[in-house]
Parts: sequence; C-alpha cells; structure tokens
Amino acid sequence: MFQSSSRGSGDDQRPSAPDAGAPLAGARLLVGDRDAATAAATAEALRTRGAAHVRTAVSPREFRAAGHADRVWDLAVCDGAFAGDALTEFLEDWHAHHPAAPVIVTEDRPSAVRAVAALRGRAADLVARNDPDALAGSAAHALARPRHAPQTAPAAAAPEPVRMLVVGAHPDDVEIAAGGTIHRRAGEGWDITVLTLSPGGGGGDPVERRREAHRAAESMGARLVLEDLPDGSIPDDSSTVRVIERTVAEAAPDLVLVHSDHDTHQDHRAVHRATRVACRQVPRVFCYQSPSATVAYRPNRFVPLREEDVDAKLSAIRAHGSQSSSRWYLEEDLLRSTARYWGRYSRSRYAEPLEVLRDAAPVLTH
Repeated sequence: MFQSSSRGSGDDQRPSAPDAGAPLAGARLLVGDRDAATAAATAEALRTRGAAHVRTAVSPREFRAAGHADRVWDLAVCDGAFAGDALTEFLEDWHAHHPAAPVIVTEDRPSAVRAVAALRGRAADLVARNDPDALAGSAAHALARPRHAPQTAPAAAAPEPVRMLVVGAHPDDVEIAAGGTIHRRAGEGWDITVLTLSPGGGGGDPVERRREAHRAAESMGARLVLEDLPDGSIPDDSSTVRVIERTVAEAAPDLVLVHSDHDTHQDHRAVHRATRVACRQVPRVFCYQSPSATVAYRPNRFVPLREEDVDAKLSAIRAHGSQSSSRWYLEEDLLRSTARYWGRYSRSRYAEPLEVLRDAAPVLTH
C-alpha cells in the first residue's frame, strides 16, 4: 500500500475501504519523523485506523514545506527532534499557519522538561515515538476535541458549577496560600477539590496530619484527595504527573491553582512542574504564593476577600494544630497582614495573589 521513496517522504495514501467508524475516519494527517521507515510505519498505522490522507516528511524542511502547501490538515504528528531545543518556537510556527490543526509531538524518551516545552507551544499531546497505539489514541482524542468555543447551555438550564482543583505538596500548603479563595468560591457554589500529594510525614505524625487535612478542607467547603508521595522528596518525574492526572480526570477542573516554580522548596517546584504537564488541557492555570516563594514570584491577578473569608482561612489553618504552634509562617497576624498587603491591588481590604500561567477565560476576579 505504502512505499517509501528514495527521498524519504511519502505522498498521500488512501485505504481501499475506510471504516467510517474507525477512530481517525476521514482524517487528513501530516507525519514528520527523522527516519523514513518509522515515518512509513507510523503512517500505515494511522491509515489502518481510518485516516483518509497521510503525508510523511523526514526533515524539518520537508515538514514545514508540506505544512505550508495548499492542504488543510486536520492534525500533524511531529518528531521532537525536528525542533531540537526550540520546541516551543517550532510549535508556535506551526500554529501561526494552522491555527485549527492540533499537533502531537513524539519523543524517544518523553520527559517532564520536554512536556512543559510542548505545553508552552500548545501541543495537543506528547507521546512516545514508535508507539502507534498511543499515538492513534492521542490523535483520536485531539480530533474529537471541539475546535471552537463550546455551545452555551439552554437559557432554562441551571448553569454548571465552576470546578476548581487546588494542588499542594503538603497538608496546610493550600490553606496558607489560597484558603480565603477556596472559602469564597465554595460559598459561591463552586465545586472545589484539594489535592495534597504528601501526608506530611516529615513534619509530624502522618496519621494526625491526615485528620487535620480533612478537617481543614471541610471547613473551607472543599473535598480533599490525599496522596502518599514522600514528604521532602516528591519525584520530579512522570510518576508524579500520573498521580495528578488521576485526580484531574476525576475532577475535570475548569481551573487549577498550584505552587509557583519560583520557590525554594524542592517539593513545591516538583509539584508545580508535574501539575503543568498533568493539566495541559485545562484552560486556566494559576500559581499561588507559598511562604517559601522567592522574589521572582510576580503575581498579576488578585482575588478579593471578605473578612469572613480571611477568618475561614485562619480557622482552616488552626485545624492543623500539630503545625500552627511551631511554624512562624502560620502566625495569624502575619497571615492577616499579608492578605491586607495584597488587598492594595484589589478593590477590597484583603486579597490573595495569583501568578497567571494560562487563562483562556478569566473568572477569578470581579
């Protein structure tokens, strides 16, 4: 059916009897890979799943040339080696010419660093090279995703609650940084999940800290998911990404809050990076300020708080009784004065700061 040419590129090929129910039925795909045999095998695998047109390219030049030709592509598959260390810029160039066509990046060894670069370049996914099943599944998912804004609900239908996921490394992290925001939005009817990745065994009895974390989440109006990663050495790799992805799949958040990468605590940085990857399809992602954030943390969004929100935040922190008496950063006058300071950037007496990573439709401020 397909024969690679001596130049290493392939023309469009069409299955003799495509199955209309196949995952990629009728799709027009561009496949780029540095190896002609791999490109051919990938293209054949996509055709067997219903793709109507598949063209291959074995160099960045051929990939760009095919992309700029008079062809309306439904999706592109790009070997990450084509871009080298400039993956984000390479993907932005693709989107500049094909704003409606998603692109999937393939890598020999997908890593968190490359995943973040792909995310910044708005890739639909990052998958392992030479894994046609994973690629086909990712392609089908990308093609099924709406290309335009979703239709609004009928006027008579009750609006769906906004779903917010707040991710923290340890018990009390999210209460310190975003407890007022959580309380205020819960009171407005938002569906809020707190994901804490470690039970905090390095800072006390993990059994007691679990109980405290559940009490604190309940007092703020949130649901708690508590994982069991090691306090002080949360892995900065794909294993942490997979843990976060489980809750992302269940909670289906509209927006996510997480630690900033500008932080001196290694667990906070690891959770930030893993969350960025796990939440690559979430349209709104913001970073809160931890006590260990550095001066490089630059907030540009501020959530106004009422007095009762600050009181609820302090109450949630008091629920962490094993910590509140021994941690200087949990002192109530410091927490209240910090919220008062950030209030100068909003129209209220108190506020909590956020650093915007991605915001497709702002909903956090009034």
